[in-house]
Amino acid sequence: MRCTVLVENSSEREDLVSQHGFSLFIETSGNTILLDAGQDDTFARNAVVLGKDITSVSAAVCSHAHYDHAGGFCSFCSINKTAPVYTYWKPGTLCFSTAHAAPGEGPRFIGWSGADTCKDRIRVISRSAPEQIVPGIWIIPVVVHNGALPYKDKMLFIEQDGRMMPDDFTHECVLAAETQKNGSAGFALFNSCSHSGVINTIESVRHFFPRIPVFSYTGGFHFPWNRGETIPQEDLTGMDELASYTASSCMELYSGHCTGEGAQEYLEDLCGSRFHRLHTGMIFSV
Repeated sequence: MRCTVLVENSSEREDLVSQHGFSLFIETSGNTILLDAGQDDTFARNAVVLGKDITSVSAAVCSHAHYDHAGGFCSFCSINKTAPVYTYWKPGTLCFSTAHAAPGEGPRFIGWSGADTCKDRIRVISRSAPEQIVPGIWIIPVVVHNGALPYKDKMLFIEQDGRMMPDDFTHECVLAAETQKNGSAGFALFNSCSHSGVINTIESVRHFFPRIPVFSYTGGFHFPWNRGETIPQEDLTGMDELASYTASSCMELYSGHCTGEGAQEYLEDLCGSRFHRLHTGMIFSV
């Protein structure tokens, strides 16, 4: 399984555009999947430079309905005329954030403002059980909530039917792809922001598929701390627990976007060579 990062916060190439957001082009033996589409058409312009054909995508997945993940799907639907966009997000659910708000300023809208323009392509699926969208590729709801949540989740809200409430991220999904490692079958997992917590997300997959091992986890971990920032103790504890939890199975971790450079350095110290930093244009196999 080959993965190409079309959008991420950073880039090591001058011919590629980075932005705050995420988009991943996943190529399997039978299908090509697009996980998220960044803020706008940047993912498509980078795909041209990287030689990736957006029209070849057989299914797209919106991991959650924030602008930096869903904003580019209108461009996707104008380029690719057939692939459905699978999501748990329900039209009419509005997402807001109080992070970086000035004194006296209300929550700012961070949701998917252009959904109406591609509503005919959106497939809202049930959270009652995993759904196989193409052979070997599953969308799985996060149903385990025993572990810690990222610190900044408390600054995120949804408005539904005129009521503002803390976001419980029932609109967030994890993508599980069947793969092989050393001759054994298992899952590679993908979740762009992990608002529900990485451990909770992995445990949710194990809840539905207890006999299938997890070989890797790719996405943002929502520890958005840069160099020089003070990381809250609860996120330090969360990263300690994540490193310990994944160590016994030698799980590979690929992270960027909402995992800041300070957090990335901390996780590198804990996980060593199992931790890999994502950047725009990065190509890797899982």
